[in-house]
Amino acid sequence: MTVKPLEDVRQISALTYGFIASKALFAALDLDLFTTIAQGADSLPQLARATNVTPNRLRTLLTALKTVGLLSETDGRFTNAPAANAYLVAGAAGDFRDYIRVVNGGFLYEGLRHLEKAMRGDRIFPDKGFYDGIVYSEGGVGGPAFSRAQHAGSLGPAHLMARRVDVGNARTLLDVGGGSGAYTLAFLKANPALKATILDFPETTETARRYAADAGMSDRVSHVQGNALTTPWPAGQDIVLMSYVWSAVGGNDIPILAQRAYEALKPGGLVLIHDFMVDDGHDGPAFAAWYLLAAVLDNPQAESLTPGYVEGCLREAGFTIDGTEPMLAEITWLTSARRSS
Repeated sequence: MTVKPLEDVRQISALTYGFIASKALFAALDLDLFTTIAQGADSLPQLARATNVTPNRLRTLLTALKTVGLLSETDGRFTNAPAANAYLVAGAAGDFRDYIRVVNGGFLYEGLRHLEKAMRGDRIFPDKGFYDGIVYSEGGVGGPAFSRAQHAGSLGPAHLMARRVDVGNARTLLDVGGGSGAYTLAFLKANPALKATILDFPETTETARRYAADAGMSDRVSHVQGNALTTPWPAGQDIVLMSYVWSAVGGNDIPILAQRAYEALKPGGLVLIHDFMVDDGHDGPAFAAWYLLAAVLDNPQAESLTPGYVEGCLREAGFTIDGTEPMLAEITWLTSARRSS
């Protein structure tokens, strides 16, 4: 993947102002503008009354949203773009407003204000991890809100993975860093004989239990509260899944996770590593590169993951590689490997 080098100062300016478009989207979601338009309040006076925002301020926001293609306007009436209707309206099948607002707007955006400090190797919160500081501490996003938002953003990828992975005769799944349980529930739905254990921080457990209960699967899901690097893992597993875990830890921690997965699996057991990865030449894709850059906030030892790097770490732990394949538009990838028999 080769990206054409920039040639014009206006291209640089577009990068420097790009964050304003992001904030316009976050503000629109805070006002739930797209839902309001979808429900019929589609003129400036109607929208001003519905949102309790003065027309002059609202007009500037609506104009910004038009320039990035989220809205269109005809004869003073606003219309959501097809993508906005599909993903940014309450009740839509693909609604992931909370993921954008809480994870991208409240978590990543706020954290990236500290990127320059992180690049010098300084931890944003010297006495705690980045997640503890931004999510779980007083004044943070909040564990339940973060877990709910992550759940909304993970449902689509989770179902895609569960459809594509053949678990064979597997009966036990350990979802390390499983959060709300979106991936666990997708695998259980696709494989009725499977039972699962979710290992994650205590703050995520109640949310995960609620989603399991809502899905009628409480009897098939158990929980281990703790840190994946220090808390003992249940042994005798057929499958170990780590989704977005390797990008959240340092390069010095990844071999520990790989070895723990090997030890937790039965002979012939399957490990699945799902994460943002750039290509082996570190040329892209851009979205994966941006996410991996944000991972530096949590750990100065964070790695720019590639398929080759992930496979190498698994081989070092004793695994035999099945393969690595793209999952979401070559932004996230899934590596599968097996413990030797």
